Amino acid sequence: MNARTDVESQLEDVEGKLASASSRLDQLVLDFALSIAPDVSSWIEQAAVRKLEENHEKVNAGGLEFVRMFKADVTELRARATAICEEAIGKQDQWPHHRDLVESDLYSNRTDFFGAIYKRAVSSLGDVLNKHGLIGARDGSWQRVRGSHYEYAYHTGFDARKYEEVEAYRLLLREHFALKSEVARLVAEIQKAKARALWDEAP
Repeated sequence: MNARTDVESQLEDVEGKLASASSRLDQLVLDFALSIAPDVSSWIEQAAVRKLEENHEKVNAGGLEFVRMFKADVTELRARATAICEEAIGKQDQWPHHRDLVESDLYSNRTDFFGAIYKRAVSSLGDVLNKHGLIGARDGSWQRVRGSHYEYAYHTGFDARKYEEVEAYRLLLREHFALKSEVARLVAEIQKAKARALWDEAP
């Protein structure tokens, strides 16, 4: 086996490992969406009750019917928590392991990706609050984004340590990055070997 064939064999092996790591990372993101769904549902209920208390004058003026309609919308939203979380993970090509990273990305803000997913999911309550007039003009806890949609502006209380997928993803992402770098190195080595071969063949 010549050197080039040996490197090509190495490349095939590393590419297989990279594909496997990428698939496992995909699954961790999907699993994370399922893991946070119960907590997102609970967060939505607690935040909804807080908003009722903050807007007690409006709520008491509206009476039982107002609360009944609001609670029905919140209950319906909570019932869709899993679907909301699955949607909140966004497009696959935006997940960290599908983007071009630099090594420093592996060690900084490692929970931002998952924290952002959690925030998008709980922010689904914003539209319901707005529908029932429970977001005031001076309400700093919710901010308007994307037209008529609202996003929770404060810290959601998300704790990455609670979800095993976050740490597993972080560790595997490092491995994925190393494999990707190795693929690039081997490809470059093969291309250099081809260039040398052309030099040797030239009259």
